[in-house]
Amino acid sequence: MKTVFALAALAVLTACASTAGLTVDQLETDRYLVTERRRLPIDFPQVQQNLFKHAEACGRTYVFEMVPNESAFARVVSRPAPDAGWEDSIVLSLTRLHNRTVNVKAYSYRAGQMDRVHEMLTAMMKPDACEANTSWENKLDAGD
Repeated sequence: MKTVFALAALAVLTACASTAGLTVDQLETDRYLVTERRRLPIDFPQVQQNLFKHAEACGRTYVFEMVPNESAFARVVSRPAPDAGWEDSIVLSLTRLHNRTVNVKAYSYRAGQMDRVHEMLTAMMKPDACEANTSWENKLDAGD
């Protein structure tokens, strides 16, 4: 009986601590995939430029970062606070294709983040638009 109680207590503690220390590699899995877009007509320098333009026009900033040791992979990260963990962040994983387009996969640990994802995608594609805007979407690839 003590063993069963100890195992139950351990399971509860494990569930409570499951988000502590969530890594970006754990976040970027199918379990936390929110949506994806394919063949966006943009490259990494344009993404970075558009994020700077968006910050200036709208006051909302996102972090662009290259994946270490990978020239074809990058991320755009939205954090509610600079010290927020990955469990509170939204990550757009970017893959640069040979034809200078980008595939994007959006990840979030928290459910219900599609509006924030749309705002991030809009910042990348239409930097002067301060609200989510889907006019840039390739309607054949726009699946939610």
